[in-house]
Amino acid sequence: MQAEPIHPRTHHYTVMDWLELHNLSHEFSIEAVARTRRVCLPSVRAPRIGGFSLTVDEAWSLAAQAIVDFVPELALDVRWLYDFCKKNLHAEAIEKPYTKERGKDQPPFVSLSFRGTPADALCVAHEFGHALQYHLAKGRFIPPVLRELAAFVAEKALLDYIQKNRSELYETLHSAWQQDNRIYFGDDTANLFDALKSLTAPYTYRMNYPLARLLSGVMFDALPREERSRVFYGSLSLAECLVNTHQNGAPIMKNYLPPVPEADKDRPAMSAYRTLGAMALLDIDYWQGESEKSIEEYYSARLGHMQAQTAFVAIDDDRKPIGYATWEPDPNDAKIVLLKRQAVPFGDHLELQEKLQARLPENVTVFSHHSRSAREEQVAW
Repeated sequence: MQAEPIHPRTHHYTVMDWLELHNLSHEFSIEAVARTRRVCLPSVRAPRIGGFSLTVDEAWSLAAQAIVDFVPELALDVRWLYDFCKKNLHAEAIEKPYTKERGKDQPPFVSLSFRGTPADALCVAHEFGHALQYHLAKGRFIPPVLRELAAFVAEKALLDYIQKNRSELYETLHSAWQQDNRIYFGDDTANLFDALKSLTAPYTYRMNYPLARLLSGVMFDALPREERSRVFYGSLSLAECLVNTHQNGAPIMKNYLPPVPEADKDRPAMSAYRTLGAMALLDIDYWQGESEKSIEEYYSARLGHMQAQTAFVAIDDDRKPIGYATWEPDPNDAKIVLLKRQAVPFGDHLELQEKLQARLPENVTVFSHHSRSAREEQVAW
C-alpha cells in the first residue's frame, strides 16, 4: 500500500549511515530485527472490498478524528491540517502515495490515489500521520523510522476509532491492515536482516518499515496519554522506543528462560506448577510486574485464573515462555472478554496477541486494561 518516497540519492548511503542516523548500535539492531522476525504473520485472505463504503472526504475526516481521539491535545493542529493541507487524493493509480514537506511556513502536500478500498482508507490515515508530523516539526529533521512510526500509529488510531464508531467497516479494514503486516514483517524484515549482515550494504527506504511497524502496534497500547504527542512531534529516540517495546517498558533482551517440557497428561498438577512458575519468571523481568506482591496474593490470583481456565502462557518455537495473559469474561455479555494482565518481558507483544487470539473463542471482542492510559478500558482487537 504505502510506498517509499522518492529519494534519488538513497543508493549513496549504507547500512552504517542508517544506524548512525538513528543512533543505533549494529549488535542491538540485529537483536531487535531478529525479534521482529518472530512476529506471527497472520494467515488471512485478501480483504473483501464489497460492503466497504467510504468517500475520500470521509476517509480524510476519519483520519483526523482518529488522531484527535488518540491525542486530544493535538486537536487544534489536526484541525488546521485538515483545513489547510494541500492535497491531491485523486492522483493517477500508477503514482505512489507520498507526503511532501514544503517548508516550516507552508502546509505539507499529500498525494495519493483513492479508489475507495480499505487499503486506500489506511493509506489516507498513513499520509495524514506524515503530514501532521511535518506540520509539527516546523522544518526540523526527523529520522525516517520515526517518520514511519507516526504514519503507522495514525493507521492504528484509525483502526481503533473505526472499531468504536463505525464497526461495520472494521473487519475489512483490519483485514487490509493484516495483509500489510505480511509484507512489513515478511519480506521487508527478511531484507533488513540480510542488509544488517554488512555495514557497507546499500541503504533502501523500505529498511525503515519493519521496526516502525512493530513499534506502532506496541506503543499505541503502551504509551501513557501524556507521551503520545511525542510520536507526532518525532521527539522520541528510536533506541528509547526499542528499549520499551511492550506495555510497561522492559527492554528487548535475549530470552534466557529454559524450555517448557511437554504437558504431562498423567500428572496435571506438575503441569500446573510449571505454568505458575513460568508466570512468576515472566513477571520478575516485567517492569511494574506482579512479583512485588505478597506470595499469597500473587499465588491465589493466578491459581484462580488457572482454575477458571482464564490464564494462558505463550511459548515460542523453542518452547520457551515469551509472555502470559489473564482475562475474565464479561458477566453481562458472553461475547466480551476483559484482559486483566499481559506480561511480555522480551518484547514479543504481537506474538503473544496472535497466540492468545487463537486461544480465545472466535467472534469475541477483547478489551484490555491500561492503568496508565486515560482510556483505561480499550479495545484490544
